[in-house]
Amino acid sequence: MRISHSKTRRRPIGLTSLIDVIFLLLLFFMLASTFSHYQALPLSGGGGTATTATNAPRPALLRIHGEGRMDLNGRPVTLEDLASRLAELKENDIAKVAILSGEKANVQDVVSAMDAVEAAELSSILVAGR
Repeated sequence: MRISHSKTRRRPIGLTSLIDVIFLLLLFFMLASTFSHYQALPLSGGGGTATTATNAPRPALLRIHGEGRMDLNGRPVTLEDLASRLAELKENDIAKVAILSGEKANVQDVVSAMDAVEAAELSSILVAGR
């Protein structure tokens, strides 16, 4: 007795549904990602001049310790009060601010402090980190 085996035709893989799934994943990740506006901050080098000005005021020292803690010239200050304190320094003819970031300071705190210095219209910013 002979058993006949019918050949089964393999269906071609449909790529339409695969393309739809990939498109939906792409759309999901595009919409789920955060959109951030990046901007450049102008920084100047130290400038290796050896001359010292005898009557030039010392720059204000802003230390950023991290976790939102910072102090200006040794006195604690919050980010909200920083702009007004810097405006007071500008009235006292202090035009430079040295920002020293601590080990636990994040970049956002440093950039926010730089924005506050720029809002107070001080002439230059010196940035140092550990």
